[in-house]
Parts: sequence; structure tokens; C-alpha cells
Amino acid sequence: MARLLTECNKMRPLVFVVFAFVLMYFVADSLLRRQSSTYAIEHPNDVVQQMLFKNPITSTEKGIIISADKQGHYSGAGMINNQVMKFMIDTGATRVALPSELAKRAGLKFGPAVISHTAAGNVSAYQTTIPTLTIGSINLYNTRAVILDKLDQVLIGMSVLKKFRVTQFDGKMVIESP
Repeated sequence: MARLLTECNKMRPLVFVVFAFVLMYFVADSLLRRQSSTYAIEHPNDVVQQMLFKNPITSTEKGIIISADKQGHYSGAGMINNQVMKFMIDTGATRVALPSELAKRAGLKFGPAVISHTAAGNVSAYQTTIPTLTIGSINLYNTRAVILDKLDQVLIGMSVLKKFRVTQFDGKMVIESP
């Protein structure tokens, strides 16, 4: 019996180290998930997320202000038909372009096939109409868009931006009603 107690006492530091690593893993995993641009929309009352990570989108009376990310892109999270979406402002895009996976989740109809001219070359796409597109305090209805297979986020193109007054200065883009 004494020998068993001695063996257990030898194992205590090892058990403590394993427990500490498991605890650190779960804390780190939780903090990393909170960095996602969609997390703020899915968990609007998360106090830790609000303290650690600033939402890049600020709503105003006339529109929104988006802060540039580390790469200088204007991106954030919004919604298409109440489905959370990651987006990036793309002044080189003619229309809104969205991934096919998101289009399916949002219940969008895959309309006629078209060829879309992108920076990566010509790709097959499908025309669609987005019933509701929301970014911050901006709500758009019946927005024409294209569905592309190879995208990982929504691109907000000039078909949306031309409806607003858009200014950019010092790492901020202001998109507001004229």
C-alpha cells in the first residue's frame, strides 16, 4: 500500500502538467474563435469578444464606417437572408459576388450561367438576386449578384457602392447615404 501511495505521489506533477496544458488549449481555442469576423454577429453580447477585439464596422445614422485590416482591406461580417457572411469591399468588382456554399445556405436561386471576368481570368458564374443584404446599419433589397464556386467570402462590388457616398481616409472607409 505504501508503495502505491509513493507511485501516486510521483504522478501528481505529471497530472498537473497535463491538466494545465488541456486548460491552456481550451482557453486559447476560445480566444482564437472570438477573432472571427462573424463571431461578433453570432454572439453580440459576448463581453470577452467586445473587450479583446474591435468590430471593424461602426454604424452611423447615414451608413457605416469600416476600419482597414492589417493588409489594408476593408472587410467584416454582414448577413445575406439572415445568414452570416464574411465580406470584403472590392472596388474592382462590378457586382456583388458570393460563394456558392453561402448562396445555397441563404436559399438563393442559381439563375442563368454567365462568364465572369475576374482578376484570375474568366470563370463560370450564375446570376442571382439577393433579397436582403445587411452590413451594419445598411440594408439593401433585391441586389443583383453573381455566384462563384471559388470564393471564400462575399465581394461587395460597385453595383452596391455606387448607391452611396464613399470616402476613404486614414485607414477608414465611410459608406453613407448621399
